[in-house]
Amino acid sequence: MPVDDVDTRPASARSLTRRERLRRRTVDEIVERALDLVDGGGAHGLSIAQVSKAMGMTPPALYHYFPSRDALLDALVLAAYTDLGAAVEAAAEAASDRPAPDRVAVIAHAWRRWAVDYPRRYAMLFTGSRREAVDPLADVGPIRHSMLALVTALQELVPDGGGGASRVDSTAGEGVTPAGSGTSRGGATTDGGTAIVAQGLDADLLRWGRSLGAPPDTAPDALRLALSTWYRVHGLVSLELVGGFGTMGLDGAALLTAEIESLVRESAR
Repeated sequence: MPVDDVDTRPASARSLTRRERLRRRTVDEIVERALDLVDGGGAHGLSIAQVSKAMGMTPPALYHYFPSRDALLDALVLAAYTDLGAAVEAAAEAASDRPAPDRVAVIAHAWRRWAVDYPRRYAMLFTGSRREAVDPLADVGPIRHSMLALVTALQELVPDGGGGASRVDSTAGEGVTPAGSGTSRGGATTDGGTAIVAQGLDADLLRWGRSLGAPPDTAPDALRLALSTWYRVHGLVSLELVGGFGTMGLDGAALLTAEIESLVRESAR
């Protein structure tokens, strides 16, 4: 085929050739087999030799699909984030007609359920050496969508939608120092220092909200509560997975329910 006749569009923008379809299926199978191995023994000891053996391939053949172990781990992290996000997103969509407190609880429990079902994948996401290679909010649509569903539910719980003093100009914290403050965000504060820090945090939260695709009128309070919900759920789930509650005779699901109920009460203040 002459060079001028080659279809140079990305594969996503055109029909895949048979060879491309076969390669994609092989890549998907490699990732699936590797995730099975992670489930069995964790990501730390995963090797190309193990994965190639599970695939019935030689290690050199597998390198045709993944040039290094790190490249394979990056693909596993992306796949696990996608699966986690899809599980939470599906739960949020199924509960979309329920009251906001119920939706927050559904999202939190869907996150926990996935982590309990796949504890070693969860550990790979948050303690693995390759976790920094994938930005879930930038690279994984389902994670972003599920976080946005949480923000939307919490926005309904914040009194008056979080209006009033908690709202700030979205340019705050971007080189803009409030008049009369005597300092910029992050430095030593003088009079009104607490308000300056709060405004800087609100500006950071608004930027994060924009990265999620949240509506422009989303309250910083709702975004702060969403972030608080995430790290409280993650902290509780992480302790459960390492056996932190087992010796205490405590049930992780019940603790999570109580934590969400507490958070919902806080959001209404």
